Order: sequence, then C-alpha cells, then structure tokens
Amino acid sequence: MQLSRRHFLSAGAAVGTLALAGCQSSSVPVAAAMPAQTGPLALNFNENSLGLPASSMKALQQALPGAFRYPDAARTELMQSLASHYGVQTNQLIYGNGSSEILKMSLDAMAADGAQLVMPDPTFGVIEDYALARGMKVVKVPVTAGLQTDIAGMKAAVAAHPGKSVVYLCNPNNPTGLLLPGAELSQWLGQGSDKLEFIIDEAYAEYVQDADFVSALAQVKAGNPHIAVARTFSKIYALAGLRVGYGIAQASMLERMAAQASIDNANIAGCVAAKAALEDSSWVELSIKSNQQSLQLVMETLAALGLEALPCNANFIFHKVNGDTSVYQKRMQEAGILVGRSFNHTNGWNRLSLGRPDEMVTFCKTLIRFRQQGWV
Repeated sequence: MQLSRRHFLSAGAAVGTLALAGCQSSSVPVAAAMPAQTGPLALNFNENSLGLPASSMKALQQALPGAFRYPDAARTELMQSLASHYGVQTNQLIYGNGSSEILKMSLDAMAADGAQLVMPDPTFGVIEDYALARGMKVVKVPVTAGLQTDIAGMKAAVAAHPGKSVVYLCNPNNPTGLLLPGAELSQWLGQGSDKLEFIIDEAYAEYVQDADFVSALAQVKAGNPHIAVARTFSKIYALAGLRVGYGIAQASMLERMAAQASIDNANIAGCVAAKAALEDSSWVELSIKSNQQSLQLVMETLAALGLEALPCNANFIFHKVNGDTSVYQKRMQEAGILVGRSFNHTNGWNRLSLGRPDEMVTFCKTLIRFRQQGWV
C-alpha cells in the first residue's frame, strides 16, 4: 500500500517531533564509551548501543594490569554484590560465560534418561542445540494465534510424556517481547518435581516496565528447588562482549549445576566491569530512559503507518511488515540497517532491536521511505 500524503505527513511528524523533543536534546542518554558507527546500523542483536557504562570502563582500566592473575577474587566479589542486590545467599548464585552457559549447565544438571525438553516456538533457541547434543527429545510448542507462549500446550506436552520433562521459558519472550501470564506461570512453577523442572530465562527482565511482570526469582527465594533462573549482563548493562551471565537457584540445584560448569569460566575484565555496572544505580535508569525514548519514537511511527506492534517489555519490538519478513530484512540490509532474522510461525513480523534514539530516527525515516515505495 502506498503512503498517502496525509499518512506520510503524520509519520514524518512523529519522527520530527520526537527528534526535536528528545533525540536531539540534552536529555539524550550518553555513555562515556559511546561507540561510533563504522558499518551497518546494528538493530538485530538486542544490544545496548549506549556503549560501556563509564563505571565499567573505569573498573576495566584499573583491573587490566592485574590480568596476569586468575580471576577468583574478582568473581567472588561479583557474586557477593549480586547476592546483596537480590537478597540471596552466595550459594544460590553461579557464574556463567554469558547466560548461554547458564542455560547449558542448567539443562545438563536437569537432564535424565528419557527426559525431554519442552520449549515455546519461537523463542531464544540455543537451548535446543544443547538438548539435541545430549540426544534429548525436543518438543517445540508453537505460540498461540496472538503470539503468546502457549502454556496450556506446553503442559499437555509434559502430561503426554512418561518420563521427566525440562521446561524452558523465556520471560519476556524473545523474539515477541510478551510477558508470561504471572498467575499461570507461578502456579505451574509451584508444581515442579523430580519429573518436572524449569529453566527460566530472564535476560531482559531489567527492561520490563509492566507491573504485572512476575519473576521466577520469587519462587526461588520461597524455596522452590526445581527452578534455575538465568540472567545476564549482556543487555541492559551493555557488556555483551565481555560474556557475563549468572544463574540463581536453590543451593541444591546450584550444586548440580556447578558439577556441569567449565572450570575457570570467568574472566577478570568481565567480573570487574559487571560489578561496577551493577553498583552503578544510574546506569539502569539511563538505559531505560534511552530505551523508552526510542520505543516512543518507533511506536508512534509504526502507528502512523498502520503497522501493528506487540507490547514492548524489552529492548526490542516485534512488529508487522505487511509482507514477507525475509524480503523486508534484505531490503533493510541494503539500506544499511540490520533488523534481525526470520522466526518460525511469524512470517510478516520482524524483531527490531531498539538502539539509541538517534539511531531509531534513522530507522524510522527509512521505514517511511519503504512505505513510499510500497514495501511495507
């Protein structure tokens, strides 16, 4: 559909007004290590494009001369800071080389003869690879017509299996960004047993602004021994390249996970940078402010173009493109913008990472041009 003059002016006004009101003003969050764009605009990996927190940069500079030492002390200090931050004991925390390693050690700890992995589709898929490498049966339950995780369908898959089930849930889900229904989630987590255990991926939890969000941490702190929660410093803390993740679980689960962890999986740079970012309370506030400015800009542009978008609970938006997703992504790449990849059951939708507000102005202008050309 071609963009009418009225809709073009509406969409252009959305971009222009927000650019003037926030994206080009002193309110734009800026980090000390703001990266310069040297290639395509990367809006595809859900990174925090503000760059490294200044506090992390300072910690790195101070720590690197000691990088000839093993990182045991730095890892211990990070774990102590995390324990204080969440109000848990250090024996309820485990370090991972990114949250991907937490997912692997969780699955390895929970796996048993005849066990199956039950997971939504689409979702963050690395855990499927881990399961297949172990020879586990993988049951992928398609999302509902509304793109919500089908908990009822996942429960049915568990009930149909005579052996143990390991359930993987990403909350908010990647790529849709939708939250799991809190009451239903809590009820199911409470049914954990030796034959039913849960891996909950909360990589984007710090971005969630919805008061209805229910973290699985509450179940862990209440004593549930059948849950492992994976979190990361790769997203809101902007440390994706330093590979710092952590798991939170009851001590009995952590013992099982620790038996599957690689030795010396921590590095001193990641540990000190993560500790500094965690203790820098202004950083999360800064990142959320930037994310909300970018979100407002993109959502108003999508609305002006009549392109549906799901509620945003992370640093990415799942939105309609009015056509084949792979074609849209190729055209965006040709325009110098990387916007993601295709996912099962969601053709016609695209996952867009939220960069800085100035980056999203560039995206929105490109999207409006695509409408002029009849591409969206």
